[in-house]
Amino acid sequence: MSDFTVLRADAMLTPGGVVTPAELEFDSGGSITYVGPPRADSSVTHDLAGHALMPGLVNGHTHSAMTLQRGVSDDDDFMTWLGKVQDVEQRLTHDDLVAGLELALLEMIETGTVAFADMYYWDEELIERVRASGMRVFAGLACSATDHVAYPTVSPITGAEVLDETERLAAKYREDPLVRVGFAPHAPYTCTPEFLREVRERAIASGIPIHTHVSESAAEVAQLTEQYGKTPGEHLDSLEFFDANVHAAHCVHLTENEIVTFARTGTSVSHNPVSNLKLGNGVAPLPEMIASGVRLAMGTDSVASNNSLDLFEELKHATILHRGARQDAGAVLAPSTLHIATQGGAEAIGFPLSGALEVGKFADVIAVDLGVTTFAPLQATALVSHLVFGATGRDVAHVFIGGRHVYADGKHLTLDAAAVRARATEVRARLTA
Repeated sequence: MSDFTVLRADAMLTPGGVVTPAELEFDSGGSITYVGPPRADSSVTHDLAGHALMPGLVNGHTHSAMTLQRGVSDDDDFMTWLGKVQDVEQRLTHDDLVAGLELALLEMIETGTVAFADMYYWDEELIERVRASGMRVFAGLACSATDHVAYPTVSPITGAEVLDETERLAAKYREDPLVRVGFAPHAPYTCTPEFLREVRERAIASGIPIHTHVSESAAEVAQLTEQYGKTPGEHLDSLEFFDANVHAAHCVHLTENEIVTFARTGTSVSHNPVSNLKLGNGVAPLPEMIASGVRLAMGTDSVASNNSLDLFEELKHATILHRGARQDAGAVLAPSTLHIATQGGAEAIGFPLSGALEVGKFADVIAVDLGVTTFAPLQATALVSHLVFGATGRDVAHVFIGGRHVYADGKHLTLDAAAVRARATEVRARLTA
C-alpha cells in the first residue's frame, strides 16, 4: 500500500491561484506533498472528476452544544433572546452537551468546516468526542466570575476552578494537532475587571490564548460606557488585556480607535454576519478592519442565534452585506472573505498549518460538487466567485482533515449520523417539555 494519497479533480484553489485540472497528494502523516497539475506517473487514490478542491473552512466563533437550542428564540431582541437561551442552559446535563456537540460536528463536517473556535463548557470527554470525529477545535472554557457556576446542572465547577482546568487541559493537549485549549471569559460586561486581570495574567504566564465576546450589541457598549466611562475595547485595553493572545467575537460596534488597537496588538476578530443580523445587533465594520490589517476569521455563532453552521452562507453575507450597506460593490471582495474563512481563520484560532492547499500544510481539504446547477455554466478561472456567491454547504461532497477521510458523498465516516440526530431530537423534546 502506498504511503501517499492522491486526489485528482477538475479544479483546485491554491494560494497561487486556480489550478485546472488538478492533483493533490498527501503523505501518511496528513501533510500535503504535492499540489499542481496532474502528473503522468501518479497512482490516483480518489478520482474526483466533476469536483473542485479547496481548503476546508474554519469557523471562528460558535457555541457548538447549543445546536439543541435551534429555534428556541428566533424573533426576539438580543437581551430577550439571551434570557431564553440561558434559561434552557440551566437545565442541560452533561449527556445533553455530548448530544448537542455531536450534532454540531455532523453539520460542520457535512458543510465543509474542518476546524472551529468554541466557547462553552469543555472537559476531556467532550474534547475527545471532537478528536474522534477528526475535526480540529479551539476549545474555550467559558467563565464569568470567580465564584460563579456557569452550568450548574452539568458541573459544579466555579469560575476559579475553570481557570485551573483550562491550564490543565491546555498542558494535556499542548502537542495535539487537533486541539487547542483557551480561556474564555464571557465578555467585559459580564466579567469584573479583577477577573479579567487574572485571566490576562494567567494567559500571559502560560501562553494560553483567550476567546471572548467584544462589542456584540449596542446595549453592551452603552452599559460599559456608563459603568467605566469606556467602550468595551477601551476598557479591555485599559486593563492591558490585549497583551495576551486574544481572539474576540463579533466586534460589531468597534470604533476607529479600537480597530487601530486591535491591529496594533494582533488581536484577532471573528466576523459573524448572519448572527449579528438575525439578532438585530448591527453590521460590523469589516472593510475598516480589513484595511487596518486586523487578523480576521469568519464565524457562525451558535445555531440559537443563527440556525445554521454553514460557513458558505456566512461567506456570501459577509461579502454582499457591506456592499449594500455602503452602496459600493467594491467595499468587500470575494477573495478577501474566502481568505478570512480559510487561511485567515485558521491562523486566527491557532491552526496555522490549516487553511491553504500548499506543500507542508495539513491536508485539510474539501471537494465541492461542480455538477450542481448553481455552478453552471462553470468558468474555472472564476472559481472563487462561484464558491463565494453560488455555493452552499450542501455542495460539499468530500472532507479530509489531516488526510483523514471523514465525509464521502453524503456519508459520515467518523460519526453515526442517524444516531446523533435521533439522540439530539430526544434531548430537545425533554428540554422543551
